[in-house]
Amino acid sequence: MDEIGRYLEEIENPVYREKFRQIMQWVSEYHEALVGQIKWNQPMFTAHDTFILGFFVAKQHFSVGPEKVVFEEFLPTINALKLKHGKKTFQVNFEAEVPYELLGRIIDRTLELKRATTTFWLQ
Repeated sequence: MDEIGRYLEEIENPVYREKFRQIMQWVSEYHEALVGQIKWNQPMFTAHDTFILGFFVAKQHFSVGPEKVVFEEFLPTINALKLKHGKKTFQVNFEAEVPYELLGRIIDRTLELKRATTTFWLQ
């Protein structure tokens, strides 16, 4: 998590920095297999050397990027929560409630799908 700590220092707004720090802490504690690190200049979590979930911070929101197949599976929930999204990521405004239940379900599903995966990304 030291790498993620350095990433946090780059978030200008101290309120948003603290909120994102709490989110990173929550994810790191959610499942013992998750390892927080920086790859491609973004915080992400892996388990047994395979990608589980990535994040990106913008000025007013942060984006969450799961595996595409998992994103598509949860798209109805993302839409029901009225979260803005692209083709593979969804956004959470820093002023909004963090959808921790959704994040947990995405992590659980990804871990389930990738329990025997030996590649970083799903093929």
